[in-house]
Amino acid sequence: MLARQLVEEEYFEELPQQQQKIIRRRVVRRNAHEDPRRKQALCLFVLGALIYGLILWFSSCLASEVYEVGRIQAEASGLEKSNEDLKVENAKLKSHSRIKEIAVNQLGMTVPQENYFAGSKAKN
Repeated sequence: MLARQLVEEEYFEELPQQQQKIIRRRVVRRNAHEDPRRKQALCLFVLGALIYGLILWFSSCLASEVYEVGRIQAEASGLEKSNEDLKVENAKLKSHSRIKEIAVNQLGMTVPQENYFAGSKAKN
């Protein structure tokens, strides 16, 4: 890549053909870093790179959040299933027939044949 660019310009003056000569020849040296079009192109390139970097960063953040939401939803559905299983087990443990069976078989209790109720009204 050239750091400097040579631009040659020739100026002619219309004279009769035999006297036609080069009046002035000028060599203009321009530093590539001072060229305004190059500065604009560099600024646009840097701006584009920054925008591209921001887009990539935002996309990666969004993707990680989507994965995190999916993981949390899977965990929540597992906990809901576990909760339903616990509700079923709780209902089984609270059933009257199970309690009666444990009382009779394990504790040696008996079911009374007659029921006596205490209260303010006596039955006739």
